[in-house]
Amino acid sequence: MPAITEADFKKILSRGDFGTLYYLCGDEKMLVAHYTKLLVEKTAGKTPDDFNYHVFTEAFSVDEFEAASQMIPFTSDCNVVVVKDLDFSEFSSDEASRILDIVSNVAGDTVMILTFPTKTEKGGEEGKGVNAKDKKLKTIASKKGTIVEFKKLTPAAVKSKLVSWASKQNVVLSPKMADILVEYCGTDLNRLRAELYKLCAYAGDGGEIKKEDIDALVTRDLESRIFDLSNAVINRRAAEAFKVLDRLLYNKEDEIRIISVLASSYVNIYRARMAIKSGARTAELKKWFTYSDAQLRYAERDSRNTTTAALRKSINAIAQTDMALKSTRTSKRLLLELLIEKLLIIASEDGRR
Repeated sequence: MPAITEADFKKILSRGDFGTLYYLCGDEKMLVAHYTKLLVEKTAGKTPDDFNYHVFTEAFSVDEFEAASQMIPFTSDCNVVVVKDLDFSEFSSDEASRILDIVSNVAGDTVMILTFPTKTEKGGEEGKGVNAKDKKLKTIASKKGTIVEFKKLTPAAVKSKLVSWASKQNVVLSPKMADILVEYCGTDLNRLRAELYKLCAYAGDGGEIKKEDIDALVTRDLESRIFDLSNAVINRRAAEAFKVLDRLLYNKEDEIRIISVLASSYVNIYRARMAIKSGARTAELKKWFTYSDAQLRYAERDSRNTTTAALRKSINAIAQTDMALKSTRTSKRLLLELLIEKLLIIASEDGRR
């Protein structure tokens, strides 16, 4: 049976018609943890007792795991066994085989939940330490249970989830403000939820989250601040560009990371410019790349304030500095400052006035 989606799993939780084996995995770890909790609440109750609820993490006792899996529920309809972040490298070959046998023979009154809320599940992932036991575990789950895979959400899906979360707190978050929040924080759901709840508490019951609230309370991520840097350079605001760089270095941001994100910012602008020159809408870039509406909007805006030649020279200058950062003993700060100066010169010589 192929892996099902979040939407399909919601229907299972709503119906309450549960099977005996579930395998929760995927890139969105916050959702894996969230739906593991919901599944436990639906099967064992919000305050499960020790007789009917058993949790195993890391290098657990296989004997205890087997005993827990065979228990008959006393005060509940089912016996719930949760295994978090199972890693077969923690067990001997015999122990691993016993675990697979236990999972293959889950009793009808037991609900076993194999979940990966913090670690990357290895089943079927080539080149990531996968062995035969990892693959067999996932195969067993696909044949005898239900695999739920929480794939990385698109920026649009993240924005929709933010609006929904705010609504549940009785706070209004418009799609436009959600887009700004994603722009400032990226698409990591754990961070976004923390920032959103902070904003909801500030807005108060029945309130609305506004741009000035986000500016005042939300800590912007590196990508958002690098956008300020590239925007200042392309528009030839030298003082602002060096001020942003100074702030990044003062906050001890890694120099290699700074230049990597700066390169991505310029590549985004270049793609937007090429799309416009070809007669296409920048929104069509979403077919090939993962962009938020804000990223596209700002890339398109900056692409109109420069030239193709300037962008190519700038990307080449960034690549050369990246190599220098990784291969010379010259001060990394100095190399970045020289790069910003070079990018400003390119923008002044070739940029549109």
